[in-house]
Amino acid sequence: MLRAHRGGILMTLGSSETSASVYSGTHQPPKVSAAVANATAQSQGGRLTSLISVVEKPQSASNGCVWHLGTAIGLGPTQRAALAWIIAQAVMERRCGASTALSIWRSAALSGNKLAGTDRAVVAAFVVGVFGLPEKPSSEDHLVGHVAEWLWYLNALETVSATRAIELLEPPKFNVTEPGADGFVVFSDITTGETSYRLWEIKKHTGTSHVSGTVATAYAQLSTNAMRYLAQQVSVHSERPGPVGDLCKQLVDLWVECSDKAGAGVGVASGSTPPPTACFTTMGNHFPGFTKAGQLEGLLLVIEDFEELAREVRSYLWTVL
Repeated sequence: MLRAHRGGILMTLGSSETSASVYSGTHQPPKVSAAVANATAQSQGGRLTSLISVVEKPQSASNGCVWHLGTAIGLGPTQRAALAWIIAQAVMERRCGASTALSIWRSAALSGNKLAGTDRAVVAAFVVGVFGLPEKPSSEDHLVGHVAEWLWYLNALETVSATRAIELLEPPKFNVTEPGADGFVVFSDITTGETSYRLWEIKKHTGTSHVSGTVATAYAQLSTNAMRYLAQQVSVHSERPGPVGDLCKQLVDLWVECSDKAGAGVGVASGSTPPPTACFTTMGNHFPGFTKAGQLEGLLLVIEDFEELAREVRSYLWTVL
């Protein structure tokens, strides 16, 4: 069945034979349709944190790092699909901005249609940079790392604190090879209005090695690159009006001084189950000047079969192509 759509052709997949011809080799369509995944996501309020259970863990007495453990283990197929869909939709909302590409992609995905002509070319332009296309996939290593950053970002976006409010939260970069920080957040204290920031390093953990090795790599990279990352943030945000701009003028200075307005965070997304009982125990050794409560933060997200989840996110982006 064919029908015209703004310079392109929408082709409904009417049989498993047609579907198989579009996705050759290992690049298979989603296991659960976008419509079902979306409906399941909406039943959970469209929130990542409705599907990932996040709890605060005890701090190390010698460290002071505040860390949280998020887990998505034992989810059913439709729940995992909803998790992937929430990420995929957030990715496209950010990448497409105010262009028509978002509505074209979403409409086709939810109706189970394929794009062709102009519509396909437009949507593909917003997908290809990180994810590649079905006929020419990009690096799976980059894919998994990018999804790890989106997991961190959406968790941060949805987390409600009784003590601080988010004033600025940078989303993941448009291209995974762009230089700069993985995560940057400016907060205001709910009582005093004072601003502070956290600079984050985000990592994926795959394979059979212990997650502590990935965490240690993140410590080292953040410690080495923090000043450069912060200088870049100054160039981007220091001319903002009000308290956020005032803080961002001083990001490098505050880091050097180990001011209580500065702080570091490390986030890791892993598929290794069961999760460890302790993590981020040596963070204070790598950032010895950050001794005040809450200056060091950690987030470990353990997603069962994490790499497959990343591929499922990609499959929803590709489902219209």
